[in-house]
Amino acid sequence: MLTPYRRLLACPGVPRLLVAGLVAKLGTPVLSLALLLSAVDRLGSYAVAGLVLTGHALALALCAPLGGRMADRYGPRPALTGYLAAHTAAYALLLFAPPVLMIGAAVLLGATTPPVGSVIRGAWPRLVPESSLHAAYALDNAVNELMFIAGPLLVPVLTMAISAHSVVAAAGGAVLLGTALLLTSSSVRQAERVTPGRFLLAGPLTHRPTLLLLTIAACGTFTFGCLRIAAVAAAGTSGSAALAGILMGLLSAGALLGTLGYGARAWPIAPGRLLVLFSLGEALILVAAAWLPGFAVLAVLITLVGLATGPRDAVVPALLADHAPARYRTEVFAWLNTFMWAGYGLGTAAAGQLTGTGETGAGAFVTAAAGAVVAALAGGFVSRLRRSATTAGDADHATGAEPAMKKPTTE
Repeated sequence: MLTPYRRLLACPGVPRLLVAGLVAKLGTPVLSLALLLSAVDRLGSYAVAGLVLTGHALALALCAPLGGRMADRYGPRPALTGYLAAHTAAYALLLFAPPVLMIGAAVLLGATTPPVGSVIRGAWPRLVPESSLHAAYALDNAVNELMFIAGPLLVPVLTMAISAHSVVAAAGGAVLLGTALLLTSSSVRQAERVTPGRFLLAGPLTHRPTLLLLTIAACGTFTFGCLRIAAVAAAGTSGSAALAGILMGLLSAGALLGTLGYGARAWPIAPGRLLVLFSLGEALILVAAAWLPGFAVLAVLITLVGLATGPRDAVVPALLADHAPARYRTEVFAWLNTFMWAGYGLGTAAAGQLTGTGETGAGAFVTAAAGAVVAALAGGFVSRLRRSATTAGDADHATGAEPAMKKPTTE
């Protein structure tokens, strides 16, 4: 089972890339909670503290594609160097400026977040052979899951020794250190900028298979947002809303196990069809969760949802690397972050409107299932387009023409 991961880690440059990503990605979930606690301490208002978090999240989501485009156009190293300097200045403003400037500083912090995750995901096709790509993206997704489990748990431990404001500084240090480590990796040093071409304002969104895959990612976080609300409602009817933390922990644990299991073997099923199967399986489990009673049953079902969503979230970036035009090889993963944030926000908003006080969360579970069905439909279109592209590529090969779609070129 571990053979694909051993083969992956034996590739030059992979361990350093993973370490850099792990350090940088740990800072994000730690920051999201520590920033809230710090804002409450400094501003004395949950309402204003909420604006601090909202400003940071919106700026990060809206500005992420710009960082990816700069990495494509000018190369990852110049882009990361510029973002590292700007992000350091933003952290200094957040930490040392008067509290009245905290919202603006948080917005600047989100806008200058280095495109570490996008650069790493765009680098995998250059670093590892095609046979190891599914394991690379699975391990990358597993690191994300692990950090979002460990990050929130780490914050209360740190606040026992230092202030929340100091935890914000520690989170910033992790992001900046991870970015600096990435700058020293061979994948960044040796990467060249993409051959200049016509960069459209909408970037990779003009490419139909890419847009479909980004939509699937948004549907995935839409269901996750719905589950956040559904878990709290269901836990409340079971005795305590605090039990929602157990449910979300089981979801993350299931996703982590599912992701690692997916990357540990070669699958005979095409990736597009896997997207359909995982999404339909998730939808069926979510419908069952809406109607089957009992907290223990719900805990099992939530774990099964994680086992389905983890592999799906690893398939999407692998297919993006395969489908997206080469000139957008980094920007497409920045758009992935934007779509995921947007899906999460819409999911929490929709489920919140459908869930009243004292309800079991059935409406939120059904809404989450609807999002999974949309993802399955989009996965079917991706699979169909992939088959069409393969047929066209075979015909072009026979006539000596260049294929209509091809993988990002390796360097």
